[in-house]
Amino acid sequence: MSKVSLIGIGAALSAASFSLYGAALNISQIRSETFLECIEVKDNRFDLSFIHSVSLTPVIDQYVITMEGEQLSILQTSEHFTAHGQGLPSSVDEPDAYAFESKDGEFILKLNRAIPDLIVRTDSRFKNRLHTKGVTVNLNKWSDIGLHIVPIKSCQSGMKTVIEK
Repeated sequence: MSKVSLIGIGAALSAASFSLYGAALNISQIRSETFLECIEVKDNRFDLSFIHSVSLTPVIDQYVITMEGEQLSILQTSEHFTAHGQGLPSSVDEPDAYAFESKDGEFILKLNRAIPDLIVRTDSRFKNRLHTKGVTVNLNKWSDIGLHIVPIKSCQSGMKTVIEK
């Protein structure tokens, strides 16, 4: 079995063992760390979608929340896009990539990329959204700021969870 296969299996096992516990994402403003929202994450998986600023085409980044010991972490598992452009991957030689494919007019880069600090810079022109199993959150309601997205075990009582469809 190749090193890449073992990495993928390890990530899948980590995600599977963690799924018993559930997870959430705490969203705050990056500069002040002011709390904005807490989102419960279904099946420990979530996507970020946006319009690429150069190619002006849709991009979907897929993630899973894993547990390393007692520490929650975010792992990017793939990037889906329809056009190559500046800032978009073009081969399996990208950092942390293990497969690159083209399917039905879409490019898919399969990844095993640890994300130690997930920061999303919102811009109303680029339709920033967070998706988790049937729930979509419009991240542009906090337009033109940096968002810090951190995995936590659950949304604590007293924190407001807003869900937009």
